[in-house]
Amino acid sequence: MLEKDRLFNVLLSAFYSLTVASLAALGEQRLDLYISMLTLEYTVLYALLRPRRRWREVLLPFLLVVFSYFVVLRVIEVLGL
Repeated sequence: MLEKDRLFNVLLSAFYSLTVASLAALGEQRLDLYISMLTLEYTVLYALLRPRRRWREVLLPFLLVVFSYFVVLRVIEVLGL
Protein backbone atom coordinates (compact mmCIF):
# COMPACT_ATOMS: atom_id res chain seq x y z
CA MET A 1 0.00 0.00 0.00
CA LEU A 2 2.77 2.40 0.83
CA GLU A 3 4.19 2.08 -2.68
CA LYS A 4 0.88 3.23 -4.21
CA ASP A 5 0.88 6.25 -1.93
CA ARG A 6 4.42 7.17 -2.87
CA LEU A 7 3.71 6.66 -6.57
CA PHE A 8 0.65 8.90 -6.28
CA ASN A 9 2.65 11.65 -4.56
CA VAL A 10 5.55 11.45 -7.01
CA LEU A 11 3.33 11.43 -10.09
CA LEU A 12 1.12 14.21 -8.77
CA SER A 13 4.05 16.49 -8.06
CA ALA A 14 5.63 15.70 -11.43
CA PHE A 15 2.38 16.35 -13.32
CA TYR A 16 1.73 19.56 -11.39
CA SER A 17 5.24 20.83 -12.12
CA LEU A 18 4.98 19.96 -15.79
CA THR A 19 1.54 21.55 -16.12
CA VAL A 20 2.47 24.79 -14.39
CA ALA A 21 5.72 25.08 -16.35
CA SER A 22 3.97 24.37 -19.66
CA LEU A 23 1.14 26.82 -19.08
CA ALA A 24 3.56 29.50 -17.90
CA ALA A 25 5.76 28.93 -20.96
CA LEU A 26 2.69 29.41 -23.16
CA GLY A 27 2.01 32.70 -21.40
CA GLU A 28 -1.28 31.60 -19.90
CA GLN A 29 -2.67 34.11 -17.40
CA ARG A 30 -6.06 32.64 -16.44
CA LEU A 31 -6.09 31.22 -12.92
CA ASP A 32 -9.18 29.13 -13.65
CA LEU A 33 -7.30 27.17 -16.30
CA TYR A 34 -4.50 26.34 -13.86
CA ILE A 35 -6.95 25.23 -11.18
CA SER A 36 -9.00 23.19 -13.65
CA MET A 37 -5.97 21.37 -15.05
CA LEU A 38 -4.59 20.61 -11.59
CA THR A 39 -8.00 19.37 -10.46
CA LEU A 40 -8.29 17.06 -13.46
CA GLU A 41 -4.83 15.66 -12.83
CA TYR A 42 -5.58 15.03 -9.16
CA THR A 43 -8.91 13.37 -9.99
CA VAL A 44 -7.47 11.07 -12.65
CA LEU A 45 -4.53 10.00 -10.49
CA TYR A 46 -6.80 9.48 -7.50
CA ALA A 47 -9.17 7.33 -9.58
CA LEU A 48 -6.35 5.25 -11.04
CA LEU A 49 -4.18 4.71 -7.96
CA ARG A 50 -6.64 5.03 -5.06
CA PRO A 51 -4.08 6.13 -2.45
CA ARG A 52 -4.84 5.20 1.11
CA ARG A 53 -5.96 8.04 3.37
CA ARG A 54 -6.10 8.25 7.15
CA TRP A 55 -9.30 10.29 7.01
CA ARG A 56 -12.06 10.66 4.48
CA GLU A 57 -11.11 12.31 1.24
CA VAL A 58 -12.10 15.96 1.69
CA LEU A 59 -9.92 17.56 -0.96
CA LEU A 60 -11.49 15.82 -3.96
CA PRO A 61 -15.09 16.99 -3.39
CA PHE A 62 -13.86 20.53 -2.77
CA LEU A 63 -11.78 20.51 -5.96
CA LEU A 64 -14.69 19.16 -7.98
CA VAL A 65 -16.97 21.92 -6.68
CA VAL A 66 -14.41 24.58 -7.66
CA PHE A 67 -13.92 22.92 -11.06
CA SER A 68 -17.69 22.83 -11.65
CA TYR A 69 -17.93 26.51 -10.74
CA PHE A 70 -15.32 27.43 -13.35
CA VAL A 71 -17.03 25.27 -15.97
CA VAL A 72 -20.35 26.98 -15.29
CA LEU A 73 -18.69 30.39 -15.62
CA ARG A 74 -17.17 29.39 -18.99
CA VAL A 75 -20.50 28.04 -20.28
CA ILE A 76 -22.25 31.26 -19.26
CA GLU A 77 -19.52 33.26 -20.99
CA VAL A 78 -19.83 31.25 -24.19
CA LEU A 79 -23.61 31.45 -24.23
CA GLY A 80 -23.44 35.17 -23.57
CA LEU A 81 -25.85 35.15 -20.67
